[in-house]
Parts: sequence; structure tokens; C-alpha cells
Amino acid sequence: MPGALMAPSQTADPRSGQWEVARVLRRFRARGRAEVTRINWRAVLPVALLAAVACIQVTLSRTANLSPWKGGGFGMFSTTDDVGRRHVRVFVTAPERSEEIGIPPSLEDAATRAAVLPGDVMLSRLARGVVARERRYQRAVATVRIEAWRIEYAPDTLAATTHLIREFVYRVDSPPAPRR
Repeated sequence: MPGALMAPSQTADPRSGQWEVARVLRRFRARGRAEVTRINWRAVLPVALLAAVACIQVTLSRTANLSPWKGGGFGMFSTTDDVGRRHVRVFVTAPERSEEIGIPPSLEDAATRAAVLPGDVMLSRLARGVVARERRYQRAVATVRIEAWRIEYAPDTLAATTHLIREFVYRVDSPPAPRR
């Protein structure tokens, strides 16, 4: 019987999959005796995984600016900070140019990922994509600056304001070798 507590006299049969997660749990009865029970790992594993995902998601949303709607979505009903209220701006500089560029369709997925979790990995992936695209069109690029923005609403008036949550600068080391 999966998920049920085993009686103290029963043992776990390796063929049945009822391995104990905690060796011994002591439950004190009204008579003062301790009773030994075993826990089926199939009942505990989903709960432990759900708790781990919730802890990781809350930690990332507090420390790494992860959108509460992503990474498990445990904060999705407590905030309006979803994908539609986040965006990135990309600026390219070179010796003879300095401009903001629009996000091309080929980089929209990388830009959305960078807006949702503006960490070094996602932002540098977007910056490398911008550098590759600019070089394909034979445009000079020395640095790529990416800004991640979030729209927030005032609690009393619901007025929308944008807030910078992360700025990232990617420096291009050297131009690629010419193709032969």
C-alpha cells in the first residue's frame, strides 16, 4: 500500500520499493511508549521536491531579480512583475558609433530570458548574439550595454513607473580573424 505508514513489525521489502527515508520516527502515545514507524519514500519525495523548488524560486526572486512568475511561479498571484512588464534595452558603442538598437526577431527569445532572469549568463548570451549580428552586417562594435527594466505600480494610485533592475556591460576583446 504506497504512501501508508508501516507497522513496527513490518520491514521494507526491496522489491516493493518501500525503502525508508527516515530511519526512525518516534511517536509518543498517551501511554508514554515510543512507537517506531517507517515512511515510504514515494510519499515524501514529491513533497520534498516541491519544497525545494519553492525555496529556490523565492531565493532567486529575492537575490537575482528572477520574475516571481518564473522558476516555479510561487509568487505569481502576489505581484504583477511578469514577462510582459519587463524589457531590455541594448546599446552598442564603437569608435565611430554609439546607439541604442532594437531587438531583432532572431534575439527576442534571448532578450526575454535576460529580462526574466537578468543574471550574467543570460545577459552575456544576449550580448554575444548582438555582437555576432552586428558583425554579420559588418558594423563595428566595441561594447554592448544592456539594461533590464521592470514596470512597477504605486500601491495607492496605481501609477506605472519603470525601474532599472540591472545594467550589464559586455566588452568585445578583438575583431574576428578575416575569413579566407
